[in-house]
Amino acid sequence: MKKLTYRAIALLYLPLAMSWVLMLMEAPLINAFLARGPDPELSLAAFGVALGIILVVEAPILMMLELSIALSRNLASFRKIRQFYIIVGLAITALGIVLFYTPVCRLLLCDLMHIPPRIAEATVPALRLLVWWSFPIGWRRIHQGVLVNDGRTRIISVATGVRLLVVLAVMAAGQSLGTVPGATLASASMLLAVVVETGIIHWAAGATFEGSLSRKPTEGETLSLRYLWLFYLPLAITTVLRQGIRPVISAGIAAAPMAELSLAAWPVAFSLASIFWGPTMGLQQITIALTRDRESWHTVSRFVLAAGFALTSALALISFTPLLWVVLEQLFGLSEIVAELAAPAARILVLLPLAYTFHALFTGLLVRQRRTTTIRTAKGINMGVVGLALFLGLAYGGLWGSVLGAVAVCSGSWAEAAWLYWRSRPVIRLV
Repeated sequence: MKKLTYRAIALLYLPLAMSWVLMLMEAPLINAFLARGPDPELSLAAFGVALGIILVVEAPILMMLELSIALSRNLASFRKIRQFYIIVGLAITALGIVLFYTPVCRLLLCDLMHIPPRIAEATVPALRLLVWWSFPIGWRRIHQGVLVNDGRTRIISVATGVRLLVVLAVMAAGQSLGTVPGATLASASMLLAVVVETGIIHWAAGATFEGSLSRKPTEGETLSLRYLWLFYLPLAITTVLRQGIRPVISAGIAAAPMAELSLAAWPVAFSLASIFWGPTMGLQQITIALTRDRESWHTVSRFVLAAGFALTSALALISFTPLLWVVLEQLFGLSEIVAELAAPAARILVLLPLAYTFHALFTGLLVRQRRTTTIRTAKGINMGVVGLALFLGLAYGGLWGSVLGAVAVCSGSWAEAAWLYWRSRPVIRLV
């Protein structure tokens, strides 16, 4: 077996990192369009709330990528994973229809989350479009896992680039017409873009099915739907908890001082930070794909930590220099008052990329070793700490909503990182 080198890791990882950067630029660029459109504060707030909620609903399918990387060892195993995904994907779509095409939607927004009525009304049509977003995302992810295992990550970044271009084209065309509300237009652009991206990934994976995957032996462990369910359930719960943090944060911000302006500022600050913590998800994928033994673990872990420090430093360079105001006011087009609320939140969120790097490293190792229940527990701790931080902040802190949201997110993320490190130590000794 060839020795794993940093160059080999970089060649696999950099297209994945680029894909995540492009994907996570999507929300900031949409926010930039919305900030320049009619009624910008309403559009920004409604889109931020809708995106936070739909990410919770689609959460059970997000770890399909990690499942595919870990278990798609031959064509037969992939076909079983695809069968499993179709069941899960259709169930998630049905859940979304029940939640957002019935009176439950306004009950959720107004009575449970206490979103201001004007923002809630603009959120409903956006959610009803994003219901149809989940299934193609999961389909893309199971096929993307096959491409990662085959070392064909460049096509992944190309597909994401096309996705971003579609978003920009739809947003520009929609705003020039001026007939579609901002949050609704943003949701439509994301839906169409994901469908196009999924088509490209599906097409690209065909060559792997006919080539390397079809040549791999089918002897050994046979996957069953029951095995996949037991392996995947903790991962699904983990992503539900992870994505559930966003609407919890939105609800906390809605109860804090300067709620409406903070609901407009928060998604911009978080989107800026996400451009730098997003590539850590690629680090998680290479950890799963490349960790084979103790030597490869040491090589992968050093690469992952170096990348995490680089991402953190890059975000700090923007957040603690005048570049931050250029980004918020000129790039994102925020008004002065909304930028004043977003800036301190962005500075606090500098702590996120490094925390997410630890998540990626130890989560990737645990998935590789098929110890997924620890990951679920870690995410539960994260959400508990976020809830506690919001409670204490609302009761005693008097912080602006956007600042409170940033403090809560960072507190929960570092608590999760500490737990993952503690629980991974015995696993590291067994690698």
